[in-house]
Amino acid sequence: MKKLLPLIVVVGGFVAPAFAEDFYMGADLGRTNLKDTEDGSGFKGHATNVGVFGGYQFHPNVAVEVGYRDLGKVKDDLTEVINNVPVSVNASVKSHAVYASLLGIVPVSNETSLYGRLGAARLKVKSAATAIGLQIPDETLNKTKAMFGLGARSAVSKEFGLRVEYNQFGKIDGLKISTFFVAGDYHF
Repeated sequence: MKKLLPLIVVVGGFVAPAFAEDFYMGADLGRTNLKDTEDGSGFKGHATNVGVFGGYQFHPNVAVEVGYRDLGKVKDDLTEVINNVPVSVNASVKSHAVYASLLGIVPVSNETSLYGRLGAARLKVKSAATAIGLQIPDETLNKTKAMFGLGARSAVSKEFGLRVEYNQFGKIDGLKISTFFVAGDYHF
């Protein structure tokens, strides 16, 4: 084993950089859109989202990616009718997601590619509201949902690229969550 160790170190020194070229990491900034589609409350709004991600492109057309995205806090003022009396409600929803996904990549040119995303996201959604000056108990939901997205990437250099992407996280108790963002990524 002691005789093999120098050989392993030398070979590893050549193999590791080649293997690392397929790894990448990045950060994004964008807009989250939330809309209640079921209870008729009319809750909707948008917030700023930020995220970080990392991935491994193991084939020119396929990559796996994991990430975290703070979806921000969306606020809306609603009017609910309770016992035929209109009541003003101030509501907010704060959410974030941890996700893992598979990217299918289609090169358009040497610098530009289109991609689709399919994966799963663990979402945490916390809602809060006040009505007639009274605090309504907060509700927190933790759900794993399918996610999909469409995007485009343009290589600025061999290592650095810019992305634009739309993601759909599905519905959580009638709340539809989608994001649009721009991102920068760095390939090692």
